Amino acid sequence: MTQHPTITLHGAWKGAVGDPAREFTGKVVASDHPNFAAGRDARVTYHTAEEKRPADAAEHGTYTLSVGGQSAKLMSFTCRSEATSGKQGTDDQQPADWQAVPLP
Repeated sequence: MTQHPTITLHGAWKGAVGDPAREFTGKVVASDHPNFAAGRDARVTYHTAEEKRPADAAEHGTYTLSVGGQSAKLMSFTCRSEATSGKQGTDDQQPADWQAVPLP
């Protein structure tokens, strides 16, 4: 099995789910990827083929990581901090650690 480089970001989503302008902003805190160095500002956006972003989590789309002048589509982008979970579900607008895995 091939090991994919991982990038750990610390930050939060800004904007409501379903808002086309919603984005994740934060910093790279650890990285196995040569193009995305720790300490740099990072942004993740979500895109779909639909004009209006779907609110349904089952809809397919792509996440794109941007750091400086570099960008990459992501295979996965998942929260790694337990502090954001609670009885009401995950509050992704609170700062937390997230793991990004770029597509090869």
